[in-house]
Parts: sequence; structure tokens; C-alpha cells
Amino acid sequence: MFAARPQDTDEPPLPQFSPELRFVVAAARLVGGDDAGAELHRAGTQVRNWNVVHRGLAQHGLIGLAVPALARTGGVPAAMLAPLKSEHAAHVVGVMHRLRELSRIKQALDQAGIRHLFIKGIALSIQLYGDPVARGGRDIDILVERSRTRDAEAILRDLDYELPIHAAAPPDAAFNAPPKESGWVHRESRILVELHDRLCENHALLPWDFDTLWAERELVEIGGMAIPAMARRRLPVYLAVHGIRHGWQRLLWLVDLATVLEEPAAWEEALGDAAPLGLEGMLLHVGWALHHWLARSVPDALLSRGKRRIDVLLLNRLVARFHDGPNWYEPQPRNSVRRFIAGSVWSRAITYAMKPTRAFWSRQLAFDLTSPQDRAAFALPDRLDWLYPLIRPFGWAIRRLRR
Repeated sequence: MFAARPQDTDEPPLPQFSPELRFVVAAARLVGGDDAGAELHRAGTQVRNWNVVHRGLAQHGLIGLAVPALARTGGVPAAMLAPLKSEHAAHVVGVMHRLRELSRIKQALDQAGIRHLFIKGIALSIQLYGDPVARGGRDIDILVERSRTRDAEAILRDLDYELPIHAAAPPDAAFNAPPKESGWVHRESRILVELHDRLCENHALLPWDFDTLWAERELVEIGGMAIPAMARRRLPVYLAVHGIRHGWQRLLWLVDLATVLEEPAAWEEALGDAAPLGLEGMLLHVGWALHHWLARSVPDALLSRGKRRIDVLLLNRLVARFHDGPNWYEPQPRNSVRRFIAGSVWSRAITYAMKPTRAFWSRQLAFDLTSPQDRAAFALPDRLDWLYPLIRPFGWAIRRLRR
């Protein structure tokens, strides 16, 4: 376990992570962190399985950012450095393929007059690190104006993208309300494009409308091409909502926040944006995670405020649930018990702890008790709308039996 800083000796800085995961955390600290090399070497002396470290770095999205830093510090055995460099080269090639697809999609959306923003992925890599291959991401995320979602889907079909069978849209033409996002896979390259019409399934969690985000958009340049992206001032709250809901399953997301919140003034602005949304506790948790997990400098006043809030303490405990178990370094299998517990229990608990307001909880509870898939499969009249919560267990079982 990493040593706690003197002012925080009353609580442990990290859960009892395995030596391999502690090394991965130490590697994440190298990205922009000060004096992280000594911590990395100490963690390396405890590693028992370097193959697990390799898989853990990939699972946490750190190949692009951490491998060059590891090569400079000499923190891994020579026998492990060669495959890491090989995977980094493959990462660069993958980013180049996604960059080509991003260009094709952008041109098609522009020609159709569809307003759009590229979120996370390559655009974020340029915003935060000045390099499209620094982080890259595993897919291409696009936020489009909701009224043009079906048009954007048609464009993806024309570009040889298709919906996976298990994610196919309902055949009922009357059910024309698109979901929050849909995943499209290219027939040949298998590149994944996620098309979003809003940032969160429950708009009450992060109620930013597209028109506002579009008006504030930032243009990032890639090879002479201007890519519309989310304004930098919006990134702390958005990245925190995304990362915490998934329990920081990729440490890359924390590294991104450490970069965007590097200056004290950025913290003040981010807290000013989060508080009116009821998300101040969520951002205080980010401060705790950056301080304890990545050893980043966080204002003492912010850490003190977090210690006094139950929602922050609860989030601090819940996110650790995604990093225990012997197979932390690999994706949870589809339809597995582990994945069900992570998504249906811990992730939902985190969602409610992120925004402990009555208005949000009531809307989130109503959302959790119904399912868009059930509404598509069982078209009940409005007077029987109250039956959907009763139908949900049966719909859930039917969908999994079909898979």
C-alpha cells in the first residue's frame, strides 16, 4: 500500500490492491506527476506477475500515456518492455485508423448539415495532451443534435457501419425515440462508433442542452481539419460524471481529470459549475481520488470539505468495488454475475450517491423501474403505463435468454 501523506494519516490512501494493480496505479502517477519514479520502483519490487501488469495497463487505457514514461524510467524489466513497446506501436496504428474514420464521418455530417461534437477519444487527447495518439481511446464518440439522430444513423449505415445484433433498433416504426446512445461497428475494420443524443441517459443528472454545448464548442485541429469538441471549461464536470459512474474502471479517466484540473483556478471554476447542478460532492470525491490514488496536489480546503460529507465518503468506498477480485485486469464477461453486480448494484449505488437530491432521485428511480426495451416490446396504452415496472423482470429475462 502506498504511504499516506502526513495530513491524511487518519484514512488509507488506497484499498488493499494487489501488487500488480498498485504498480499500474504507480504507472498512472508517472503521467504528469512529480517524483513518481521512486514510487514506481518500490511498487515494482512487489510485482509477482508482469503479464498481469501488462494486461492491467491495457485494461486501464494507459498504453498510450504510460508506456513512453515507463520506458524513460526503466521501471519494468527489459523482457516486459519489448511487448509493451509493441503494444504501444499497435495503439498508434489503431489511433490512425480511427482518425481516418473520424475524418470520413465528420465530412459526411458536415455535408448533411448535422451539428455534432466529438467527445472523449482523439479530440480530448489533443485538448489535454496536444497529441492525437497520447490517449486515443478505444472508439469514436459523437454527440449530435437530437432532432437529427436518425439522419446521423443513416449516414453511418452509408459509411458501412451496422448495429450489432444484440443492439438492433426495435422494428416498430412507431417507436421512433432514439436511445441515449447507439453503438455502430464498421463491417470491415470493426471500429466502434458511439452515437449520442445526450450526455446521460437521465438528463436530470447533467442537464446541459446541445445548443449550449454547440455555442461554446472548441475547435481542435488535426492535420489541418477543425474538429468540434466540448469546451474545456465543461470537461471537469463531464469527465467526472462519466468516470465515477463507471467506478474509475479505467485509470485513464482520472489521469485526464488530473490534467484538466492541474491549476487551482480550474478547481474553483469546476466547483462553481458543479454546485448549482447538485454535483459538488461528486467533484470533491474527484479531489480525494486524485490526491490519494494519483498523489496529485489538491487544495487542502477542498480535501477537508470532502471529509465532512457523507456522499463523498460513500463514493470513496463504492469506487473501490470495481477494482477488487482476482481478474481486475480484464473486462467482465457479458452476462456474467460479476458484470451484473457491477452494473446493476455498484454502478447504480454510485449514480444515486453522485447527486443526492430528491428531484434527481425521483427521476432516476422512475427510470430504473422501467426500460426503453420493454416499452418497445410491449406497447401498452397510456392508462396502463404503471405496469412497466412489473414487466421489467420478465423483459430482462427474455432479452438474456435470446442472447
